[in-house]
Amino acid sequence: MEQEKIDFYKGLAIYILPEGVTNYFDVVDFNEQPAKDHGKLYKTELHIYLDEKDNRPEGFDGVKSNGFGEERMIYDFPVRNRKTILHVRRRRWLTADGKSVSFPLEEAAKIVCEGTSYSKELALFLKRADGQ
Repeated sequence: MEQEKIDFYKGLAIYILPEGVTNYFDVVDFNEQPAKDHGKLYKTELHIYLDEKDNRPEGFDGVKSNGFGEERMIYDFPVRNRKTILHVRRRRWLTADGKSVSFPLEEAAKIVCEGTSYSKELALFLKRADGQ
């Protein structure tokens, strides 16, 4: 029964999150909070917390997990009239010589539009809405 509930939520997340995110990140939490910018368009914010999965490239079996790096906030499309903020944590790894590293994400896993704090889809939408 518990596994069915997990699969249900994962299936729902596929439709809410940017394309491909659930292939590389696990949804570890979510909550709704009053909007920090009171009087604006949205009264509440949906916060979704994502941790990078163990997607080590082949040949890196010798590295050890070293927790997660600093959280990055990414602004995505509103969900049901709630400002949506993704909190993304990338996995850190410890090499045999003691260096802390994180592996580059495949292009499909890159959520953010380079140079912004917006999801790729939202940035493209805003660019088109501005006539560019």
